[in-house]
Amino acid sequence: MGQWPVAKWRPFSSTPSANPNSPWLAAPAALVGGEPRNLQPYERSSTGEVEEMRSRGDGVESTMRGICENLRAALCIPGAGGNRRPPPTLSPPDPGGERREDLISALPDDVLLSVLLRLPSAAAAARTSVLSRRWRRLWARLPELWFPHPADPLALARSRAALAAGPPALRLLRVVAYDADPGDAAEVLRLAAARLTRAVFIRNVVPECRKKAVVARAGARAAVGLPCFDRTEQLILCLGYLRLVMPLSGAFAKLTVLHLANVRFQGACDLGDVLSTARCASLRKLVLHDAQGLSNLAICSESLLSVDLCNLEGLQQLTVVAPMLRELFIVNCFFMRQPVADISAPVLENLRWSDVYDPRSVQLGELAQLRILVTCCFAGYGLFEYMKNCGTVLLLQHFQKIAFLGMLIYPINMVNYQYLMEATALLPDIENLNLCLVRCEHVIGTCVFHMLKISTSIRRLDLDIHEGIKENAACSPGCVCHQPHD
Repeated sequence: MGQWPVAKWRPFSSTPSANPNSPWLAAPAALVGGEPRNLQPYERSSTGEVEEMRSRGDGVESTMRGICENLRAALCIPGAGGNRRPPPTLSPPDPGGERREDLISALPDDVLLSVLLRLPSAAAAARTSVLSRRWRRLWARLPELWFPHPADPLALARSRAALAAGPPALRLLRVVAYDADPGDAAEVLRLAAARLTRAVFIRNVVPECRKKAVVARAGARAAVGLPCFDRTEQLILCLGYLRLVMPLSGAFAKLTVLHLANVRFQGACDLGDVLSTARCASLRKLVLHDAQGLSNLAICSESLLSVDLCNLEGLQQLTVVAPMLRELFIVNCFFMRQPVADISAPVLENLRWSDVYDPRSVQLGELAQLRILVTCCFAGYGLFEYMKNCGTVLLLQHFQKIAFLGMLIYPINMVNYQYLMEATALLPDIENLNLCLVRCEHVIGTCVFHMLKISTSIRRLDLDIHEGIKENAACSPGCVCHQPHD
């Protein structure tokens, strides 16, 4: 078989591989939980005034830190440790009977706004009005508005009022609401579309225990109309399965990132028309997660670099024509259905196809520049007609050479099941092989050796092993995993 590859064992953890070149790092956000990853709106951008002040020396920076700490203490805002500060203790009266001069309020407005930007939310900034008349309504001029607390039942109402009273141009809006009303969400989007220049992030939190009830009553609630954000660069909406109506006309001229999650598209939605080059000329990244109501999705864009599609319930046909596309993730979009897809992406470098695959109805093209391939999970033991295994084998046969291949191998219920790895008789030339192994109390070393035997070009082997694989869990003596295999 030639020289053995360099193998690296790495126990499985909840975080992806530390290898910076690993495509597991680019896994869709929905698979790793939490909010969307690698998107810029989640970090507050520093203003030009703050940068200029920093250039003047450490003394000014320490002064700014002191001002912020004093404000946090005065407003009882939690500090770095997360504990709520006790109310400040009033200093004893000045023996001379004279009031101390308010030096903070004497600062210019742009400096005060820079201070308010460092507070954790727009509500905290608004509470500075109690300090002095000088601070009243100052918070409404903030270029960034944050309403991050889903426990606040008036989060959308507060953000709507702030948008109505705010400056004509805002850089960033972030709102986290709880079981939002569609009317409030639509009004916030309408106001934001006319003012936001950088990023809009709106998340409607729906508890998992109420998800089915929310989805069931979504059809009876009003739909949210999405206006055209002609000035905004990034639009991130996690709507908690509210119904969404896409605009029939208008352009998203400067939009570079569009992320739609937990959304239910209304009626015969032609999302492809909205995503076209004519209406989204600057779009670079598209993310659609946990969406309903898309039966036919046609994406034709000359600017897209990354497309991430995950859990598109009811999708029947997918078309992607993107001459500049570099990354394509397809995860559980055709689950238990015949996949129908036509992909034209001649410069594609990274493909994650974690879905059923059938070369008779899925056209991928040559993909001559593909370097990274992550496939669907592969059952080392099971039934020969297991659909995902068949699709994975056929997908691997589509390529002759791959720099990096990632696979998940696991044994499902072993009763009366057979060894399936022999169905994979041929692999493309692989330089780096990453296997994520899930033991489920069974022996799967044979699966690993089979992969090494049929691909002699492997130079590096990474094993992401589930912690359970190191346990000496008992397995029935007659289990198929103990039987010898060639």
